[in-house]
Amino acid sequence: MFRQSPRTTERCDAGFTLIEMLVGLALMGMAAALLLSGLRMAGFVSLRERASATGLDEVIAAQRLLRTGLERLRPIARIDRAEPVVEFGGNDIRLTYIAPPADREAPNALQRFLLMRNANGDLVLYNTSTRRLQVDPSGHDLVGWSPTTVLRGISRLSISYRGVPITGGDRTWLTFWWDRGRPPELIRIRVDFPVGDTRQWPDLLIRPRATTTTTCLIDGSTGRCGEGR
Repeated sequence: MFRQSPRTTERCDAGFTLIEMLVGLALMGMAAALLLSGLRMAGFVSLRERASATGLDEVIAAQRLLRTGLERLRPIARIDRAEPVVEFGGNDIRLTYIAPPADREAPNALQRFLLMRNANGDLVLYNTSTRRLQVDPSGHDLVGWSPTTVLRGISRLSISYRGVPITGGDRTWLTFWWDRGRPPELIRIRVDFPVGDTRQWPDLLIRPRATTTTTCLIDGSTGRCGEGR
């Protein structure tokens, strides 16, 4: 009958060797790292889904579009007035201004923009070239204006302007800015959503980069301002 030698018995009773333990620990570490990576990725996916469900992506895109345009607005001055005023105006529910076109439309002429809430409850940004003298520059007649839907299904649009009132005094938030010599220091855009809509709109504060006025080309027959020079 075969009998184990004492040396073999002692080797079996000794358990794992140091190398085996190190290999086991390394494998456990790799498994833990893979598990942690998977949990982190699942968290990112869940966060993305929640953001999409609450409309965060579309709100961010809408604010980026408005900020880009209003930061680059051109305070072009009309020289056909007794006192030069810029081609910028608005109240608490609509805003018109002149700015360079989007990159995809370059190198077209400067564009007139009109921001308002339409009858369907959508936030819409209209635009038309300043070279189109046959359109109504105030935007009350939208013939010739091209619409871009910024955000659908809003219940209220509120715009205000930071600056000194026409009557003088301290700087404050105003609901009307028209026939002024320069654009406001700040523009604040607020959007409300219907009851039950989970989207949220943080106050959008925009500071126009240009504050000095430039001249514009006046059409003799219409008296309207064209592209600045």
